[in-house]
Amino acid sequence: MKAKLTIAISALIILVACNKDKFQDEPHITIKSISPSTVSNGNIIEMRGKFTDANGDLDSALVVYKWYNGTLVTKADTFRQTFKELNLPSKTKDGDINVTFAYNVINTGYVAITGVQRDTTATFGLILVDKAAHRSNYSESDRIRLKKV
Repeated sequence: MKAKLTIAISALIILVACNKDKFQDEPHITIKSISPSTVSNGNIIEMRGKFTDANGDLDSALVVYKWYNGTLVTKADTFRQTFKELNLPSKTKDGDINVTFAYNVINTGYVAITGVQRDTTATFGLILVDKAAHRSNYSESDRIRLKKV
């Protein structure tokens, strides 16, 4: 009986330790804010967040945007930005992350958000990817209003 209890406790410890290691390999992101809340032609949209990565091996961010018609998503897309493009130093284990978009403006050095056919609401989100291809959780901004072109 004592041997079975010892084996069960050992198995539980190994299981918990394995899960802990897996969790630590994955980065974590939290979107803190997005502004402005209403966007017109030529406005700059700034999304701010915080991230952690125990290994400090972040490679890129997947930026997700969604346009809504009421509660339904009418358009969604994802694009990749490297940590260098986001002006973040390599081997960073935690810090602030800012992603800047230009609304209906091209060639500003920011990601251009264009093609809105009517007033709508939108959200923007991030998934971080490290060099070992571990993905973070998905964190999404509050909704903002995009005014028609």
